[in-house]
Amino acid sequence: MGEKEDREKLIRYQLFENQIKALMERRNFLLTKIMEMDSTLDSLEEVEKNKGKEISLPLGSGIYFPGTLDKTNKMIVEIGANIAIECTTEKAKEILNKRKDIVSNGLQRLENDILNLDNELSKLEPEIRDMFKKSKSSELEAG
Repeated sequence: MGEKEDREKLIRYQLFENQIKALMERRNFLLTKIMEMDSTLDSLEEVEKNKGKEISLPLGSGIYFPGTLDKTNKMIVEIGANIAIECTTEKAKEILNKRKDIVSNGLQRLENDILNLDNELSKLEPEIRDMFKKSKSSELEAG
């Protein structure tokens, strides 16, 4: 096998490694989004259970506003492009579950892509190892 083919294999190997790294970062982002959605769904359940009770509403930076949950059957949900709608708690859960399904499906496709790239790396790895062994042998013979 020629030097050009060896270089191309090495470049492909590095490209696959970089792609896997980028996909893993995206995977972690999607997993975080799914956990956030699960937490929001849990919070929606708690809102329904705590109607009329005192709560602390977070404003940010560790500041909370005391309030009472009166209208637990109405939610304002962003639907995209800075547009929000008022809907029932059930509708809000439905919207959030649909979003979660979309993200979960994207995560599944992403994990399949990672697996395919990992398989390609596994195929190239022995060839790359052999290249380096031959290279070292040539250096020892020349030296």
